[in-house]
Amino acid sequence: MRYLLSNLPLNLGEEALDLTLALARALGGAAGDYAGVVLERRSLDARHKGSIRFLTALSFETTLPLACGPLAGGLKLDAAPEPLAHAVAPAPRRPRVVVVGSGPAGTFCALRLLDYGIEPIVLERGPAMGERVKAVSGLWQDGVLDPEANAQFGEGGAGTFSDGKLTTRIGHPATRYVLEAFVRFGANPRILYLAKPHVGTDVIRRCAVLIRKDAEARGAQYRFWARLEDVRFDHQGRVCAAVLASGEELPCEALVLAPGHSARDTFEMLHRRGVALRQKPFAMGVRVEHPQDLIDRSQYGPGAGHPSLPAADYRLVCNFGLNRAAYSFCMCPGGEVIQCASEPGGVVVNGMSLEKRDSGFANSGLVAKVGTADFGSDHPLGGMYFQRKWEQAAFRAAGETYGAPAMAVQDFIKGRASGRLPRTSFRPFAVAADLRTCLPDFVQEQLAGALPVFDRKLHGFASREAILLGIESRTSSPLQLLRGEDGQSVSHPGLYPCGEGAGFAGGITSAAVDGIRVAEWIAQAAGAPEFQPFAKAARAGDLATEY
Repeated sequence: MRYLLSNLPLNLGEEALDLTLALARALGGAAGDYAGVVLERRSLDARHKGSIRFLTALSFETTLPLACGPLAGGLKLDAAPEPLAHAVAPAPRRPRVVVVGSGPAGTFCALRLLDYGIEPIVLERGPAMGERVKAVSGLWQDGVLDPEANAQFGEGGAGTFSDGKLTTRIGHPATRYVLEAFVRFGANPRILYLAKPHVGTDVIRRCAVLIRKDAEARGAQYRFWARLEDVRFDHQGRVCAAVLASGEELPCEALVLAPGHSARDTFEMLHRRGVALRQKPFAMGVRVEHPQDLIDRSQYGPGAGHPSLPAADYRLVCNFGLNRAAYSFCMCPGGEVIQCASEPGGVVVNGMSLEKRDSGFANSGLVAKVGTADFGSDHPLGGMYFQRKWEQAAFRAAGETYGAPAMAVQDFIKGRASGRLPRTSFRPFAVAADLRTCLPDFVQEQLAGALPVFDRKLHGFASREAILLGIESRTSSPLQLLRGEDGQSVSHPGLYPCGEGAGFAGGITSAAVDGIRVAEWIAQAAGAPEFQPFAKAARAGDLATEY
């Protein structure tokens, strides 16, 4: 029989040893009594800094007479669940499908459509990876922005230039499909068991190219430099064609809209065409950066520096009541702060890291909640215009360059700009500025109030070595394209809003899962039976919570 043992503690260093010895120690018998041992999950337990350990879940086979249920020491033994099979039969019909966007949502929608024998056309407004990397390097090294090729637009979407975190709390069974796909195309297999899986921007770039080549070999068509300009509808309001900026029309029965959260011209076009959408709350703030060893010492105590320990991360929240809160967002241990602008005259920052997370710096979004009442407008795109206003203010604060306005944390708390800047990883360059000029008053107040609280929770958070860089404005989409239970737009049948930009996800994994959900809906409309392992979760609502 195959079992699953949960909550098995391992001391630092023991994770690299023969796991059958750990099973024998916990359950009795000899190491030879256990076979087929698979590490299913591993998380770090650093609650007690003097005794940091790993908590693991192992599946295995044995002929020993074991009883399932709670065990001593917090252990739990269960029958191991059967692995989930993702294979499906081809759909009876093969509709013509156009997918807009090659980020995680569009990519995994295309992959799942191919599982059903449906061969989509994937449109990407930016270039393929090689050309995109050159354009991004031009921004980071020389401060020159290409509005169509940057950290937001191009093959792989915005997640390509990010921390490459696959962490999610959505609990959807399709997350396994996503993780296995990344492993199949080059990610380290450890992401299958880590509680906080991470691939890094260097690996995710390679994965994106290999996934695209595999999809093309299976029948998908990829079109780069192919920006969606318009959508054609028939007299009943059903989608009938995608119109490119070149004027070319692509007839289609289903149009998947997965453009990412920065495709503002696309959202304006959809609004003009009467596609149903609404405002959505998001968060705004800055990036905060520290030396990584400061975070390691604070989080790990005397264990800091142990070779088994990864670069330390953190998660901080400060609630102010009345739906106001400041919190860390998308924390990047061992990473760097990067320029992510996509519009001329606006500055946007984000965090990124490589697989090894060895930059020597730690950064995180430090953001406050922004509600729809804060937008100052009832316009459905009011949140988008609100973001743009403050990104343009940041551009001015940076001397009308694509540097980043920056300020020492201690100066921000005191409400004065001294001009002193701690060390930073940011590229192309930081500009000493008063960050209060490029943040709404209510955001400033919440961040200033939260920083001393965070310093008490994580020693050194507000030290002289801490720096703030602005602005972090694209934490999630400020709008949502409304869709029904069949995944289609409530106003225009055949239009399938998808992923983070459409307001239904909040990171790489949840966006990819939403792409899979949309593919399932399209396949069902083409006569395929409901895929039962995903069906219940597919009706559970949106996936907009990630970090």
